[in-house]
Amino acid sequence: MEQLIDNETKLMLKAMFDRQMKDDVEVKVYTADAAAPAGTGQVDTGEYTRKLVEELAAIEPRIKPLFLKAGDKSAVEAGVKTSPTIFIGYDKGYRIIYNGAPLGYEATGFIETIAIVSSGESGLVKELEDVAAQVKPGTRVQVIVTPSCPYCVKAVVLANRVGVASKGRVISECVEAEENRALAAEYNISSVPTQIINRDIASAVAGAQHERAFVRNILKYGNPAAYETLIKNEEAAKAEAERLVDNPSKPAVLTDKSFDEALKKYSLLIVDFWAEWCAPCRMLAPVIEELALEKQGEMVFGKVNTDENRRVSEKYRIMSIPSLIVFKNGEEAGRITGAMPKNELLAEIKKYI
Repeated sequence: MEQLIDNETKLMLKAMFDRQMKDDVEVKVYTADAAAPAGTGQVDTGEYTRKLVEELAAIEPRIKPLFLKAGDKSAVEAGVKTSPTIFIGYDKGYRIIYNGAPLGYEATGFIETIAIVSSGESGLVKELEDVAAQVKPGTRVQVIVTPSCPYCVKAVVLANRVGVASKGRVISECVEAEENRALAAEYNISSVPTQIINRDIASAVAGAQHERAFVRNILKYGNPAAYETLIKNEEAAKAEAERLVDNPSKPAVLTDKSFDEALKKYSLLIVDFWAEWCAPCRMLAPVIEELALEKQGEMVFGKVNTDENRRVSEKYRIMSIPSLIVFKNGEEAGRITGAMPKNELLAEIKKYI
């Protein structure tokens, strides 16, 4: 088989590994002896996988390959049924599996996963790492993919990040549908990526998910009692956050139901229209928090999640976010669009008061 990784890509990967990798990573590769029929044009996925891992190990010595036969005792004990099957980081307690060759787009995610396991850092925010830590050991997350799917990579890497965040409590398994047709048929897979938890078809979600929704769904099926507790605590916290208090020192959480009441209650109200997926909104959030505290008694800041509160967002014709509206005595006095530093934002607000 010809060289898989060209010289220019080797240099790029070496630089990436130098930046991100910390510890050695064991990569176990189980393959069968059978090869693809000659002259068919089919890829010998076992040979391809061995070659890919060998070339990666030549680039980065912290990648420690171990090549085993799919039919030997250790393979049977590990439940290996597909050739090739790859285990990443098992020596460190992680349970990350590639059930089928990392072909096409999946090769990129496979390489990224090796770096993540080496670093020991999931890359998830602490809130989600804490949720992942509550999942019961042995919870299995299967991500069904195909090599030609550009969206599958994100879903697989996210599952692998959860596997790292959970310290191996979550088994993250990338399942290549074309090499595991019986399993794909059992789950009645019609689109990829599809994520399934603990082989429960009720948990199946098609398409790449947002990190928060994905991790919470794993907890829902991986520890139902902990999930119910999480929901109850969040509902209680949400109710408290939405309570309109006198002279608040932090932004008031406003909803479709409470918005009109807030306009009547607060004579000078600055409302931040935002959404979780909006990066500039996240940049502006700490600025709003600081101003709410510093200007307590002078003005009140509020926040409206546009995804969850469509009535208010549509009423005020919010077309882009973050958008801030300054209200004086219940009437709109002016608008400010985009994230900006605190002093600049305060200067803009003062134009309307």
